[in-house]
Amino acid sequence: MKVSVMDKRLEENLRVKTAITEAFLHLLESSTAENISVSEITKLARVSRMAYYRNFTSKLEIIRFYYDEIIFHEMETMLINSDEEEIDFWTKEYGVAFFTVMKRHQKHILMLEELGYSGMLLQAFNERNIDLAGDMPATSIRRYTIYYAAGASFNGMLEWLRSGCRESIEDMVNSIYEFMNSCFISPAS
Repeated sequence: MKVSVMDKRLEENLRVKTAITEAFLHLLESSTAENISVSEITKLARVSRMAYYRNFTSKLEIIRFYYDEIIFHEMETMLINSDEEEIDFWTKEYGVAFFTVMKRHQKHILMLEELGYSGMLLQAFNERNIDLAGDMPATSIRRYTIYYAAGASFNGMLEWLRSGCRESIEDMVNSIYEFMNSCFISPAS
């Protein structure tokens, strides 16, 4: 299979954005966003200032990239089955992917929450849930169930991470599956 020049550019762009994001998150462990300079980020990421400004206009964009493109990309990758079809929303497989990825990113999610950036993660949850729920008229009262489900899963996940992930992923999946089934939507089996 021949890799196109565009694919290589996209891969390189993703590598640069990921390096910048990882450097920024590392620096956040001992500082605040306001006190971290672009020079510190680019030095640690081993990229140029031009690469930084070509990809991000603010540190908030880095956090948004982390939530949207790193965390949710990992989930989406887990949700692709061998036939290259996505698994339906609110299945147990979706729950396993959700809790597995959130646990993998526990340290950074909790750090960003402590710094006041958890609202951005909730917004990302809302957007993903809207995408996964499929077509629904903007005027439908049922659209609120998407936000209820996102808020419930978000709050449950945060509390689970705060408590050190004491319960197993399987227990968490069963818990949220039962909750969603009884309160909001009928998840697929």
